[in-house]
Amino acid sequence: MSENIIPIDSPQDPRLVRYQREFERKSHMRDGYFVAESQFLVQRLLDSDFEIDSIVVDGVEKIPQLPDHRQGTLPIYVLSRDAIKVLAGYNFHRGIMVCGKRSPRPSIDHVLPIDHSPKLTVLAASMIGDFENLGAIIRTACAFGADAILLDDGCADPFSRRSLRVSTGHAFKIPIVESEDFVADLAKLKSFGFESYATVLSEQATPLKEVTRADRSVLLMGNEGYGLEEGTLTHCDHQITLPMQRGSDSLNVAMATGIFLYHFCYLQS
Repeated sequence: MSENIIPIDSPQDPRLVRYQREFERKSHMRDGYFVAESQFLVQRLLDSDFEIDSIVVDGVEKIPQLPDHRQGTLPIYVLSRDAIKVLAGYNFHRGIMVCGKRSPRPSIDHVLPIDHSPKLTVLAASMIGDFENLGAIIRTACAFGADAILLDDGCADPFSRRSLRVSTGHAFKIPIVESEDFVADLAKLKSFGFESYATVLSEQATPLKEVTRADRSVLLMGNEGYGLEEGTLTHCDHQITLPMQRGSDSLNVAMATGIFLYHFCYLQS
């Protein structure tokens, strides 16, 4: 057995502490680590540029194919199926988990090629507290070609297990900035020539089909229940809306994100 393949008997082994469910809470994730589960997510993480701390599998047959740059660089802990179920807290992991390390928190101007690209799209999300909705928004933003995602401190953790699962690993593919001062970052983008478009439910807002985007655009999506806060709206250049039929008053925020981004990234490209 390779020296980096390490059998472990107990799910309480201290080497596995970062896989325990207590680290699911956002406050515990601030130590800089996250956990990805299932073969599909694990492979996307291994193929990314993220630093990897370790791998856990419920049998040597589950050990993934490591890219060349990962070979022999990290411990692979092997547990029984029952032990890994206790460790994870449920049976969704498909017998394999990886602990990754977050990159240092980037600033929004560090993730955008501001000096070289005249046309840029930032998806900004405020107070998206639902993990699944945030994961779907990340997947949508990546798929439709947004250049970066800006999150305020009221958003769920984009690297939580549930968010990663719903994002299908797209969080490893697109720059995500967890802002420490959302309004200041919006102002910074404005100073770089960006115009901001707040999505709202209002008859006074401009219908999406009439919107002509600026070359550098920030699209803002708000909370699932009450939308964008007034303090955020006052810093936005435009308010836009999606007219609806049959008395409908809202869409799921991830679905709405997809519609708005399709307009901004394809119809207005």
